[in-house]
Amino acid sequence: MELDTIFQMTQLEKAFKKIYEKDGHEFLEQPMTYERYLQLDADKKTLYREMEAYHSTVFNNAYENTVMDISASPDLGYVEIVQHGRYSYPILHNHEYIELVYVYSGRCMHFVENQAFEMKTGDLCILAPNAMHAISVYEDDAVLVNIMMSQKLFDASFLNMMQRSPILSEFFESVLYERKVSPYIIYPTGQDERLHEMVLHMVKERRKKDYLYKESVSLLVRQMFIHILRHYELMAIVSDPICHMQENRIVALMGYIAVNYRSITLSQTADFFGYSRAYMSQILSKYTGKTFTALVNEEKMKNAAKLLRETRLSLTEIGVEVGCYDASHFTHKFKKIYGMTPTEYRAQETE
Repeated sequence: MELDTIFQMTQLEKAFKKIYEKDGHEFLEQPMTYERYLQLDADKKTLYREMEAYHSTVFNNAYENTVMDISASPDLGYVEIVQHGRYSYPILHNHEYIELVYVYSGRCMHFVENQAFEMKTGDLCILAPNAMHAISVYEDDAVLVNIMMSQKLFDASFLNMMQRSPILSEFFESVLYERKVSPYIIYPTGQDERLHEMVLHMVKERRKKDYLYKESVSLLVRQMFIHILRHYELMAIVSDPICHMQENRIVALMGYIAVNYRSITLSQTADFFGYSRAYMSQILSKYTGKTFTALVNEEKMKNAAKLLRETRLSLTEIGVEVGCYDASHFTHKFKKIYGMTPTEYRAQETE
């Protein structure tokens, strides 16, 4: 694929490439600690500082200049778009904001805490805040776009859009904010031309800086998340919390529960995914810390709570809607999760 001229290699990247081709292969094969970086020759450190200064200036300016934007537009938060420097040193670092890494073309190695994995064209990685990571890019045609944003914008653009599926929304929150499972999520989008065009548009908006470009980029980010949730929601990959191998079926499993919670059984779900009942229970416990029954009951009651807030259906109708056909059983389950009866909950929420 011919790269857009906007992604041509910079003089700084070419300088890094010369070091890499001469004697610098070792610098890109493993993540580099800051202590290791301090041991480099002065010229190599100066070169890296030039690239880091550029990235830091770009993002810090965005962060500092968005206070008025946030107050003027409460739904928007800060967002910045930066192309990752090719052949630059993969120095381990972390940050408080949400970072997305999109592989526009080529491939790279991504080191996230104690894991290392290759990313290829179309892969979109969402990193948890404060996750220690580094990226190694060592090909001329490899283009990585870093999309850095406030948690406020991320929540509004991604997590809040998943409210139709509380079980998935909570699972992703546990991944990104509570770090119970994995410090990252990957969506393998392959050769998705629509997503490709969105990211290119973001980069061009950021480079050109036309009137209202910040608002434009924020809206493009939200459109990107809508596209991801429409087409790839259940294809997300997370890593095993114990052995750190990447698992590409846990999100599909959680999504299956979210859609079929009214009537599914452990045996039925295990058969659908080709698992034994014991293995199915083990997977759910490992990733969520909960049993199958607990997850299904929580999904039922959260949907019941939504119906209590948003409709005038009777308790009997709501119980039937979420798969609880015995009124006393429904009330007992609801009170166990919310600490009050459905009637009390509705009265409290509609005051």
